[in-house]
Amino acid sequence: MKFDKEKGKKMKKFILISLVLILNFFITSCSVEPRKTVPEEYKAGQKHYHRICANCHGPDAMGGNRAPKLIQKIYSTDAYSDEKFIQIILNGSNSGSMPSLEGKLSDKEIQQVIKYIRYLQRVSDLTS
Repeated sequence: MKFDKEKGKKMKKFILISLVLILNFFITSCSVEPRKTVPEEYKAGQKHYHRICANCHGPDAMGGNRAPKLIQKIYSTDAYSDEKFIQIILNGSNSGSMPSLEGKLSDKEIQQVIKYIRYLQRVSDLTS
């Protein structure tokens, strides 16, 4: 059988692109692992937070490359209600920087995530 050099080049290019795409998928879809140990009553929220939120907001809500840390006075209960968190989670931000997460978390899971964030805020030294 005669080997076609052009087909060989196309095959190599296809394989290379496929490998890059697969590698990119695994790198970007890996969840961020928590760094803090939390009491049992916050573990469900911690699990859901790190599955959905941590890729942008960083491990333990301490900020990431794409979103702010949630351990700041501007997100404390005095300045940022649980209802506001729910609205942003479900609808995304007005600026469009945070997409809607509707359907990615149940109502119960959203409550658990907020409970976890509030716990982290309580045990952290809040700064603006």
